[in-house]
Amino acid sequence: MKSGTHSDTVFDVLVVGAGPSGLLLACELLNRGIRVRIVDRSPEPMRVPRALSIYPRAMDILEDQGLRDAVFAVSSTIRTLSYFSDRNHLASFHIPRQHAARVLPQYETERILTARLEELGGKVERGVRLLCLEDVDYTGDIEASPHVTAVLEGPDGVIERASVPYVVGADGAGSAVRGQLGIGFEGSTYGLEFALVDARVRGNLDPEEILYYQDPTGTLAVVPQPDGVFRFLSVLPRGSRTAGVAMMQDIVDERGPRGVRVEEPVWTTVFRVHARLAADFQLGRVFLIGDAAHVHSPAGGQGMNNGLQDAHNLGWKLAAVIRGDSPASLLASYGPERAEATRRSVRDTDLHTKAWMVRGRARTWARDAGFRLADRTGAVARLYAPVLAGRRQRYLPRRATQLPSGWSPCQRLARLPGGVGVGALFPREHALAHQLAGPGTDRTAWTLVVTESSRCPGGWRAEIDHIVARRPRLRVVTLPGGTAAAAVGCRRPGYHLVRPDGHIAAHGHEEDLGRLEQELGAVLTLGKRGPA
Repeated sequence: MKSGTHSDTVFDVLVVGAGPSGLLLACELLNRGIRVRIVDRSPEPMRVPRALSIYPRAMDILEDQGLRDAVFAVSSTIRTLSYFSDRNHLASFHIPRQHAARVLPQYETERILTARLEELGGKVERGVRLLCLEDVDYTGDIEASPHVTAVLEGPDGVIERASVPYVVGADGAGSAVRGQLGIGFEGSTYGLEFALVDARVRGNLDPEEILYYQDPTGTLAVVPQPDGVFRFLSVLPRGSRTAGVAMMQDIVDERGPRGVRVEEPVWTTVFRVHARLAADFQLGRVFLIGDAAHVHSPAGGQGMNNGLQDAHNLGWKLAAVIRGDSPASLLASYGPERAEATRRSVRDTDLHTKAWMVRGRARTWARDAGFRLADRTGAVARLYAPVLAGRRQRYLPRRATQLPSGWSPCQRLARLPGGVGVGALFPREHALAHQLAGPGTDRTAWTLVVTESSRCPGGWRAEIDHIVARRPRLRVVTLPGGTAAAAVGCRRPGYHLVRPDGHIAAHGHEEDLGRLEQELGAVLTLGKRGPA
């Protein structure tokens, strides 16, 4: 350890951790003109597959960064999920194209995001370790202190003190940032250990189908990857301490797909499954994202997707506050929104994991009957696939001004599966058609989607134009009633206020312009102001 220096370079945000979440956050910020520094204690990038799945909502986020072609070039698609019990086929769920996940090994995700980071003018500083955080206001008040000081140790052992307005911990389950803040990591650890073997195989396996072989001794999952590699994931047999090809071959022969030989190993590991959630995702000017904020079962492949959505949610909010487009109070919504979304994801993956671990004749019969019923009714493709894809993610409204006054049929429709209400995503196909999303769109703009019809009262549109003119970061898209009904289920004259991340912040009708003004006052400034 060598004597310290103080960094003279000015940054707006320090991101600690260069995994997928940290890299995406840095890209989101740079893309909005924010000065970012990103450091990682590891001297080298990730070299193993680890997380695999990219679901459509996360794919939307990467597409908006202009990365669709790069992802598609090195990934494959999952079209079918098939379940077996004692090697007897229970169900095969065919996933609609628009809800299908792509398989992208984590090292490829990081490579693609690193290239994008560098294209935007950033770089990852490797071998840099966070030692401690100073000047943290433990009351949680952002306005109480103008900065946080991070004490960093570089690869040469030199100690540096870097003062920045905001720090984000994206440094994994053992987060040094979370530890410095003293934030609890609450949850549980499953009692069993799991063995993972990524390998090339000999035999007939569908490259677009995930197989789940459920058995009283545990579930074997077989997941295809690009380039002919398959992941074999199973409960670690009693007495075993390591995972290997011979051990996994025994499991496949005993209860997996017949005629398959596990041959060339790419990666093997043993791990325990945890379900944990940080007690807080934010303390003043310091935030947690990705595995630093939550970890859960690999069942369903939601972990990395959840972290990418943390980065997306926090990125636009930090940029809006730093640019002076929004008040600092906007940042208080990050923790509640992402904690709520994570709790739902942890609940779903916990149920999936417990189904893997079912024991006893009665419970096995009930589980198997449930799979057969879902197969016959098509419920998975119709109801569960859109949820897994992230298309039905919704943040609960927290202010009355986000909702229409009085009752209207659109509010009832919004509560139905697939309904589009406040907090939900503005449907992707319509967002792309009207340039609310997609590569090259304004990453800082809010959009007021106005529904017009012949029933609009006189002067109503002029009043909207007056409201919009006072807020430079707000643009207007006008839809006729029929188009609006197809997109959001409401054809009445009114509005949907859409955030930069595509979620609907508020909805109202022709009599609710007073509510709209109040809501805009909560999230947007009237003009430029100094950075928070």
